Amino acid sequence: MIRKLVARAGLIQELEASTKEAALQELLGAAQDVGAFPKKVRKTLQKRLSDREAIGSTGLGNSVAVPHVKGDGVDEITLVVARCHPGIEWQAIDGRQVHVLFMLVSPMDDPESHLKCLRWIAGLARNTDFRRFLLDADGDDAIRDLLVEMGGDGDEA
Repeated sequence: MIRKLVARAGLIQELEASTKEAALQELLGAAQDVGAFPKKVRKTLQKRLSDREAIGSTGLGNSVAVPHVKGDGVDEITLVVARCHPGIEWQAIDGRQVHVLFMLVSPMDDPESHLKCLRWIAGLARNTDFRRFLLDADGDDAIRDLLVEMGGDGDEA
């Protein structure tokens, strides 16, 4: 499952956004660009993401945030990975700015796979070497290879 998730993932080499709300929009746009959902679903997903952040930040600490959303009209789980070298304020639990973002967009009817993917991402987020290598990776292929190499090959999620 991981190889498939990584193969179709949206990648943002350098996030252009400078605020959390703008970053959520940029990440959601990248998910839409790789076919995660049709245009008509985007507004609903955007609201769900904003509402989720209002309840509690998805900033896990260690400079990583994992905004995630489930919605009708999403056909399969989609991952977007983004980097923000200058950092972005995310109200993370450790108070640090976020440099690595994973967005997960999932269908409503597959909560188990959604949770498995979140666990996989959390494992990557805790890995100091992974975070460093990701920020230094040169290009999409290097990022995809790193995700598979350090994240396992599919049975974990």
